[in-house]
Amino acid sequence: MRLPFLLLLFTVTHSVLSQDYNFSKIDPSLLKNSDAVVRLDESAVVLKSFDNMEVKSKRVVTVLNESGSKHVNATFFYDKETSIKELEALILNGKGKEIEKFKEKDFIDQSATGEGTLYSDSRVKFLRYTPVKYPYTVVLTQKYTTSDTAFMPRWYFMDGYRLSVEKSEFNLNLPAQIKYRYKENNLTAFEVKRKEYEFGVKYTAINLIALESEDFDPEFRDFAPNVQFALEDFHLKGVDGHATTWKEFGGWIYDSLLKERGELSPSTIQKVKSLVKGIEDPKEQVKIVYQFVQDNTRYISVQMGIGGWEPISANEVDRVKYGDCKGLTNYTMVLLKAIGIESYYTIVSAGANMQSLDVDFPSLQGNHAFLNVPLADEELWLECTSQVVPANFSGTFTDDRYVLKVGADGGEMVRSRKYLPEESKQTTKAKISINESEVSAQVEIKSTGIQYNQKYGLSSDSKEDVEKYYKHHWDYVNDVQILQHDIENDKGNIITTENIDIKTSGYLSKAGDRLLFAPNMLNRNEFVPKKDKDRNRDVVVKRGYLDEDEFEIEIPFGYEIESNLEHTKVINEFGEFEVSVDQLSESTLLYKRSLLMKPGNFSKTTYNDYRDFRKTISRVDASKIVFIKK
Repeated sequence: MRLPFLLLLFTVTHSVLSQDYNFSKIDPSLLKNSDAVVRLDESAVVLKSFDNMEVKSKRVVTVLNESGSKHVNATFFYDKETSIKELEALILNGKGKEIEKFKEKDFIDQSATGEGTLYSDSRVKFLRYTPVKYPYTVVLTQKYTTSDTAFMPRWYFMDGYRLSVEKSEFNLNLPAQIKYRYKENNLTAFEVKRKEYEFGVKYTAINLIALESEDFDPEFRDFAPNVQFALEDFHLKGVDGHATTWKEFGGWIYDSLLKERGELSPSTIQKVKSLVKGIEDPKEQVKIVYQFVQDNTRYISVQMGIGGWEPISANEVDRVKYGDCKGLTNYTMVLLKAIGIESYYTIVSAGANMQSLDVDFPSLQGNHAFLNVPLADEELWLECTSQVVPANFSGTFTDDRYVLKVGADGGEMVRSRKYLPEESKQTTKAKISINESEVSAQVEIKSTGIQYNQKYGLSSDSKEDVEKYYKHHWDYVNDVQILQHDIENDKGNIITTENIDIKTSGYLSKAGDRLLFAPNMLNRNEFVPKKDKDRNRDVVVKRGYLDEDEFEIEIPFGYEIESNLEHTKVINEFGEFEVSVDQLSESTLLYKRSLLMKPGNFSKTTYNDYRDFRKTISRVDASKIVFIKK
């Protein structure tokens, strides 16, 4: 019964081999704004059973310039559960003639993990090819088998900006008794066709025009055409599973990967109980246990077999004093349980791009584990892999996204901590002295929330690295010299305080008897989004913040103000911006500035308004006071 479908795959593959990949055959519309053109991207996935999957793929990419080389995607990951059966690359010149051939043995083979990994069986084979002329075409063919059916391929018909596609096709073939789920994303706008067979389904897209990136646009996966797949019954590194909901998925994780990993020795239990003896506040107890973990363990990645998903037991972490995110999170959870505090192992897609687990599509997702601690009046989040991050600080690594809490009752989809703009606050105060040849300043900067995330590491950096940071931060101040700096990281209150003394002989501008001075010399916001007459996508501002600046400025001796800054105040849907300069005395000015940037998804029709707002900020921040000799 499966023969007609497989015969179709053979026919398609055979026709591909005889196709003409001459550069001249590419439709001119596919060359516009393109660094590369995918001539063909096809994949045939055959499920023979819930723990036996075969994937055969062919990708043909014509690279137009150096920037297009990244779209070749000649990288193949494998491990003990994944066996590469075929791997080959052909290099064609602009006329479509073969000029070089790479067999599997010619691909570079190395470990797929970097420093900090103790155990891993993950490896990668990749093609290293240096072109002598553009355009050129790479024809990649691959076939592999795997028992890890928990990872069903997610098919992207386009996988990046400035990449056109002549044809992209995905075929799924499986017996009727294997139940699967799928989710189609953004197919209609790109006219992706779907055709069902008795034992499978096929998706086809043709002539997809290259997309250009836009400032503040959504993540590519959120608007590009793609299809997700998941089996109801699956297999992962020797462990069988079943899930159709996030509750079931969390239950499988708890029962199969966590349940038997929670033992601790009586001596360790007694030790952690003694640490919190006499402490009544549960939040303080959590902080003490978290500090104990930070002081007594270190992060080491473990990605061997099911160990890539199952944590090291709490007893083992306690013995060897190291673990990966899974092991350290589980260890902290077990320690808290020993003192009577319930917490939850939580799975997240970590990273600054703020990617949520897909609420509507339960499947094996995420790349990190951290700990959720619900108290009576507050919910805490612990990043257990770091020896320096304060308790209950998420930063940009795990903030404001959907995550999966795992417990004995199954999984629960919740949202991690969101920092309000007012919580991500930077306050800058300074005393600035001006004379005819130089400007000096004594500066204090306090940072909280997401702005703390950008600063706390400075407290442990070398003097040279800190000075390099400040010179880059104030790169609009010519010849800035860092005279001294002191950085305090208050982990208890999650705030950094920077005290810096600087001077510069290259900041003032002279014009005859006049001195020109831009009062915002310490916190300029210079970025202006690029012009975009034909905005295609919404404006996405992921995180907000609040800056408050107050500078006391000493007027240069023998000078008075000829031209001052006008008071500026702007309030709109994107934020609030206000600047004023008041004369406190004959010799002193007070510069005050407040900038509140709001997060949100704004309609594409507001882009020019948003750009105008940023232009106003940039212009006012660079505006100058004119002093004239008396």
